[in-house]
Amino acid sequence: MLRQISACRHSVFLRASTRGFHAASSLLTHTVDALDTNGGPVREYKRMVQDGRLIDDAFQRSIVSKLDRLYQDLLVFTPPPLVEPSPPSYFSKLFGTKDPERVTAPRGLYIYGDVGTGKTTTMDMFYTSIPTTSKRRVHFHSFMLEVHARINHFRRTHHAHEDPVPTIARELARASRIICFDEFQVTDIADAMVLRRLLHEMFVCGVVMVTTSNRHPDALYANGIQRESFMPCIDELKLKCECVSLDSGTDYRKLIRESARVFFAPITQNTNDALMAVFARASQNARVQVNGELRFLGRSLRVPRSARGVAWFEFSDLCTQAHGSADYIELARHFHTLVLSNVPVMHMDDRNAARRFITLIDALYEAHVVLVMSSEAEINALFTGEFGGKKGGCVGEEEVFAFQRAVSRLVEMQSRKWITSGRNDVLAEHAQRMDADTVDQVLATN
Repeated sequence: MLRQISACRHSVFLRASTRGFHAASSLLTHTVDALDTNGGPVREYKRMVQDGRLIDDAFQRSIVSKLDRLYQDLLVFTPPPLVEPSPPSYFSKLFGTKDPERVTAPRGLYIYGDVGTGKTTTMDMFYTSIPTTSKRRVHFHSFMLEVHARINHFRRTHHAHEDPVPTIARELARASRIICFDEFQVTDIADAMVLRRLLHEMFVCGVVMVTTSNRHPDALYANGIQRESFMPCIDELKLKCECVSLDSGTDYRKLIRESARVFFAPITQNTNDALMAVFARASQNARVQVNGELRFLGRSLRVPRSARGVAWFEFSDLCTQAHGSADYIELARHFHTLVLSNVPVMHMDDRNAARRFITLIDALYEAHVVLVMSSEAEINALFTGEFGGKKGGCVGEEEVFAFQRAVSRLVEMQSRKWITSGRNDVLAEHAQRMDADTVDQVLATN
């Protein structure tokens, strides 16, 4: 019987398990009866369409079919055990060593396209249908934070001449032979230089990768520093993953507008009163802690107001100060509801604050945090793409892509469905009780 391996935990310093796979077993141990009961991505897609949870979409259906073929290939794939490289012997130094045998793993999938078209939904169908624990689904932002932390830990505990990348790749492969990345993107030279070798080593170990992205691989790290050094990584991505576009022209996040009133614009006294009311209801009128502190990874984050899993920040607290994704991820882990007040309209002059805001939204979205927000303008008008409010300014491509994704996610995060399935039981219960027409009144009433 195949010995399953526990999925890699999110603690960045946790060493992966050293247990291997039995070469005689397939990666996905599954009986025919169990397979017929649980099915693959196609069966799950049909079920969700029949239940009314999805709208049947020909573009999505074609992607799900490709994911189903990968699912079937994985059912019969037998990954060889991962063996630690032994130190070179006298004879190996004298006569050379045999190159390690390459693992011929099934080809993964790289799904790219516009925001809101269902890339993450289809990938998640694949992930949940795979009957193995040797799998991992992670947002790419979080994954790279973990990788850099692993590298730093390796360098503190090993000799300076030792290369951390092959070791980290083997650790990741031992924990998860199937990795699903959400929102694959490369905008930083440090990430680019690590990825070009890390992905290669992971593929050598037989890791199967499925990922979503807003960009074709050829457009990754566009105009980046030393991009020519990253090109081999792009070539290998296209070799190891089939690149498929999911551009149906429909943003499904914008179709689920059964809006539970948690976003308020413009900023007025009534808006502030509404935020106070939602904060009180979400925290069940618990005692408010003022200027609390979150401590993590040797740093701290001041929380102006919090009560029973609900935190309140001003936009300036989180987005105009020097905070990064690690801060936002920790915030999302600690609080199930976040009130964010006084979000301004952002121009290209405010790009640093805007980038932090986008990173914050990504972290909250991944952790399914309920976001309550007040802003100067409606969601679609929060980003102007202009310099100093004047039209005709140059707009960076990365900002445009990021803004579009953030707007799409914000639309989804104000939906009734998002709140009812969220981590705040009080708001979810109240949202479930009412028809869509009365959601606004109940949530805004203390």
